[in-house]
Amino acid sequence: MDTDTGTDAGTGAVERAAARRMWHLLEPVHAVVYYAPEAYEEAAALGYGTAERWPAYFAWRAAPLGPAGAEETTAAFHSFSPDMVARYVPESWRIAAPEAVLAARTRAVTRTYAALLGPGADTPGVAEAAPLARRVAGAAVPAGPLSAANAALPWPGEPAAALWQAATVIREHRGDGHLRALREVGLDPVESLVSFAAI
Repeated sequence: MDTDTGTDAGTGAVERAAARRMWHLLEPVHAVVYYAPEAYEEAAALGYGTAERWPAYFAWRAAPLGPAGAEETTAAFHSFSPDMVARYVPESWRIAAPEAVLAARTRAVTRTYAALLGPGADTPGVAEAAPLARRVAGAAVPAGPLSAANAALPWPGEPAAALWQAATVIREHRGDGHLRALREVGLDPVESLVSFAAI
């Protein structure tokens, strides 16, 4: 028993293990948009360069914030060099408006899952997982700007895209929580990266 909190210390370990397991399960669901050929095709159709992943990465990830500037995006992403962010933002919004990016992002996800899962993208398993993940996402109080912005977006009707949206809200909730913790203990972006590398 933890005498300071009156709780079983083992409960915290179980909860941390469950959270880490959820991260391992949902991170691949979310991250496909940054690597899939279909996402690169959708980005190119909008006018983004695809020789490297960063132009589309910043557009895909920051679009829920609206036409955010470099300073706002740097604060939301935390560990990226401000110079790197400024290279892509707000240029991203001169190429395509955030609304167009969000629509292309949903198309990219839908196409990616159709390619990865084939007919499996429409299976009862995906249809069952999507509302369950959405319940988890809906139960998470937004921890910062990226989780709040993604949670406020309309939900796609297609199950695979809805599953991706839920995974993204949960992923950004985790990330926003990390940033709050880093700020509370006073770790700046460079220190947070060094700390991460150390463990």
